[in-house]
Amino acid sequence: MSTWLTLTKIEPALIEQVLDGRGPLVRGSRGDSFACDHRIIDAVAEGRAEVEMGAADWTRAYPWLATSVGHGCAVVKERGPGGASGFVLTPDEVCRVAEGLVAEGWTTRSAAAWAAGGQDRGLEDLGPFFAAAAAEEKAVVGKIS
Repeated sequence: MSTWLTLTKIEPALIEQVLDGRGPLVRGSRGDSFACDHRIIDAVAEGRAEVEMGAADWTRAYPWLATSVGHGCAVVKERGPGGASGFVLTPDEVCRVAEGLVAEGWTTRSAAAWAAGGQDRGLEDLGPFFAAAAAEEKAVVGKIS
């Protein structure tokens, strides 16, 4: 069974609605979203942390990657069917995450290349997604289901 990470760019004005459980965790058009199997992120980050740093805990080795997937973020619980939990990053946090992902080496494509790409997304698209969100001054809401 997969565990999917879904990230969606939202207008900053919607943050309070999402945090209060008055808005859905995932919204927006296909171009405003990123989805990837969370198990792939865990496996790649864990392997890279072991090889590059001799570290067992990738969330400490790569704090910006950890933040980008919800570790240490403002947590929300969606009401309704399934009651999935999620997280929100403010526009300021999105900018810091975008810069941090570059510093940690998690981006190989530009935001423009990501936006022009197809529907398929992979771990290499996480950095460009955050760079695009930062350039648009958007917040990001995430959901793991």
